[in-house]
Amino acid sequence: MKPLTKKIPKALVEVAGKTLLEWAIERYTSSGIDDIVISVGWKGAMIEDFVKDSKLNVNVVHVHNYETGPLQTLLSAIETFDGDFLLSPVDAMIEPSSVIGLLEHKSKFGTPESIMLAVSSNAKFGTLVELGDDGLVLGIGEAGDNPKNVARSAMMLIGHTRVRGLCKSIIDSGNERVTHLLEELLKNGDHVQYFDVTQPWFDIDTLSDLLDTNHHILRRGAIGNSESVLIPYDDSIEIGDSLSLKSRITLGKGIYLQGPVLIFPNCEIGDYCKIGPNVTIGSNSTMSIGCELTDTILFGESKLSPRSRVHKSVIYDSIEYNVEA
Repeated sequence: MKPLTKKIPKALVEVAGKTLLEWAIERYTSSGIDDIVISVGWKGAMIEDFVKDSKLNVNVVHVHNYETGPLQTLLSAIETFDGDFLLSPVDAMIEPSSVIGLLEHKSKFGTPESIMLAVSSNAKFGTLVELGDDGLVLGIGEAGDNPKNVARSAMMLIGHTRVRGLCKSIIDSGNERVTHLLEELLKNGDHVQYFDVTQPWFDIDTLSDLLDTNHHILRRGAIGNSESVLIPYDDSIEIGDSLSLKSRITLGKGIYLQGPVLIFPNCEIGDYCKIGPNVTIGSNSTMSIGCELTDTILFGESKLSPRSRVHKSVIYDSIEYNVEA
């Protein structure tokens, strides 16, 4: 997602009006998980400040040697407590029902020693996983000859902190990914079970992934808050005279909104702008006269100059990051 993530950590990138971090926390709390640990590395101070300002009830762990890789990030988190844990990358947009399903499947069919990995037989992205007929994972990262069952995973899993020692030895050997942990467990004869997720999920690695996720959430509807404005999918609104809403959203005259469009408070949209479809305008954004936006996320108190034409872009701090650039 560079160069955007050179200015802001991925966890604070917004989609459909919330940061990826907020979506993740909301996902877990709605699934009954209250004890949440966030491991931060690159621009970790920005994330910690955001957590404090937003009054999010989470624990932040700084990974000083985060360059070592995702396995070090996991290890830094599970060194702060003992017991079971659910691991999920912040850039994996997964439905709360899938998290609940994984937890319930682990409770019913898992063993205290086993890892329970969420997979999707329908996904076209994520890590390749070979599945056995007995509910066990046979391989990670590659499939054997003529595999019967193959799925993909975003590396959301349930494990136990007893893997700390194994994580350390894997890191010391020069390996850095969570997949290396699973490979080592399989090599040692440990059970790695799987749960097949049926709900759609998104692995957000690129700007295109981010816009696809925004499109999916907006089209689903039932988002935003009481102060935001949502134009649903397959609907449109044309503004005659300018108007100001209680949520401090100002809409100029002659504006055309083609849903789905989501606008958050404290925004000013100039005359004769054309917005949508698939557009999210974050709080404190300003659009001058005659702008046109399609398939775009605007956040970070951004400002657009008059008659800007924006398509398939993410705009943060008034800088445009285009998918096709």
